[in-house]
Amino acid sequence: MSDSGNDHIWTGADEPQEESDQTGISPAGAGSGLDRRKFLALAGGIGAAGVLAGALGPRLWESFFRPETKPSASPKSLSVPPPVRRTVVMLTLYGGNDGLNTVIPYQSPIYESNRGNLAIDPAKVLPLTDGYALHPAMTGFKKLWDANRLAIVQGVGFANPNYSHFESMDIWQSGVSGTPSSTGWLGRWLDATNSSPLRAVSIGPTMPTLLTGEKVQGAAIPPGKLVLPGDSTEQTLYSALAELSSGQPQLLAEAAASSHNLIQLSRQMGPTLSATASSDPLHLKDATSSDIAGNGGAALAIANGGGGQSSANILATQLSIVANLVLAGATPEVYSVELGGFDTHVNQLPTQEKLLGELDVAVSAFVDAMANSAQGRGVVVVIYTEFGRRVSVNSNQGTDHGWANNVFVVGPMVKGGFYGEPSDLNHLQLGNLAFTTDFRSVYATVFDRLLEVDSKSFLRGSYSPFSMV
Repeated sequence: MSDSGNDHIWTGADEPQEESDQTGISPAGAGSGLDRRKFLALAGGIGAAGVLAGALGPRLWESFFRPETKPSASPKSLSVPPPVRRTVVMLTLYGGNDGLNTVIPYQSPIYESNRGNLAIDPAKVLPLTDGYALHPAMTGFKKLWDANRLAIVQGVGFANPNYSHFESMDIWQSGVSGTPSSTGWLGRWLDATNSSPLRAVSIGPTMPTLLTGEKVQGAAIPPGKLVLPGDSTEQTLYSALAELSSGQPQLLAEAAASSHNLIQLSRQMGPTLSATASSDPLHLKDATSSDIAGNGGAALAIANGGGGQSSANILATQLSIVANLVLAGATPEVYSVELGGFDTHVNQLPTQEKLLGELDVAVSAFVDAMANSAQGRGVVVVIYTEFGRRVSVNSNQGTDHGWANNVFVVGPMVKGGFYGEPSDLNHLQLGNLAFTTDFRSVYATVFDRLLEVDSKSFLRGSYSPFSMV
């Protein structure tokens, strides 16, 4: 595996990421002018499905598309719309996003007095209902709320919470609290169904725990450039070694086939992956200054977990790849994407504004693209983070690690509104919001309502799903 995580495609688990408290600021913000056409162009149209060809070979590659997506000889069959296919996109916000300044109880005097200068100006918030509002950077989310496509689960967490990035994220991704688990809640589903790795795909540098089973692990695709080994001379020799011929010894034939697939992938997908990793993937340089929040020319980088750092538009790039795979009829039922940088101990206001702006632009464009396609109407995005943050502002104009938080569920088929019970600002625990909704109820909704399997064995217990889908 490459140190950069940008130039290889692999399947399987990766090493755990180092925990960090550095703050990453992503230059993209709300109002960056991303429309559905530009969004889909990030990954080069339906050709993005070619990303998996080199790593998994022709047999699995053939199974990567659903049979019904291939042209039919019968004109009558073409007139029958296919059933809506459910697809889950798990979006991890690494670092612990401050939920209290995301879904804001802007009419609460307790919120205002505890947050001080960190309180969001009530004249600028985007009102929802019941005294809550969205952060001003989330104009796309507000439109999704108004269209009844955004569900907000309140007070989400687990018993005996802690303040560790690693331990809290491990609980969220394993779906197990109390006893550590080496498998993820979706990884156990892959195991039980004896699935192909292509059933669950991570767009990013690592394989998250949630897609890791004991026997089966999902596939991981880093969205950066694909580079063949060596200089131009060595690449020519490498191509010669990859020539396929009959009568080769088995090991040599397998090595040649693997290299041949990689070369074919490089020829077909190299330009697309290079364009995805360009310095201006959202065409921000073409937008007017009033459309751009922040510096759109920053280089693309992979989100790094823990405290994390993230560069311009990495989330939009990941979601554009997912969108094009869905539109191409790819078979995965689950995708995983990520955005880091939410560990806002210091100078939170500008940091969170830019990160929420990137989240808003990417997700709203993605949902719009999916809603306008027959293949994408069953796509649901679940957005979570490892914990919330404390109610009181700290001395560095930031917030420290806390407990309960919100979960967003968004998509064309989502029944919008508030779900669960909000944490009570009048009854804090050690200065934290107490959880009212077990996070596994969200996962039970994914299993029971979307993947259409009984959640009990995978969650190691019974949890009531929500009626949002």
